Formats: sequence, C-alpha cells, structure tokens
Amino acid sequence: MDKILVPIAAGPKNKNINVTNDGATILRSMHVDNPAAKILIDISKTQDEEVGDGTTTVAVLAGELLREG
Repeated sequence: MDKILVPIAAGPKNKNINVTNDGATILRSMHVDNPAAKILIDISKTQDEEVGDGTTTVAVLAGELLREG
C-alpha cells in the first residue's frame, strides 16, 4: 500500500509530494523531537545503508524492544 507524504509547510514554494511504500523514505521524511524516535530513524537509516532492505522490520522490532524496556 502506497503512502502519500505531504510536507508540513506545503505552500506555493514547497510542492514536494511523494508517493511511496518504502519505509526508509517515510522515516527519512519525518521530523521528530523524541529521542527514542530519533534512535529508530537512525537504526532504519543504518539498515538501509548496510543491507538495502528491511528498514520497516528493523523499526518495528526496535520499537517493540523499546516498548518492552
């Protein structure tokens, strides 16, 4: 299932709308302040750089580990 990513400050100058089902693209597009969320995004980026796949799985697994911890 594809997701539509629209910038928060969408205006006449910022019309960059993405349609994707890639977890790495979605996580890269997010702006978060929460330290735990930043860790999840960093883990996902590392997984994408090293292996090239599995970013959503890594984010879900790390999220569950953080929730249980």
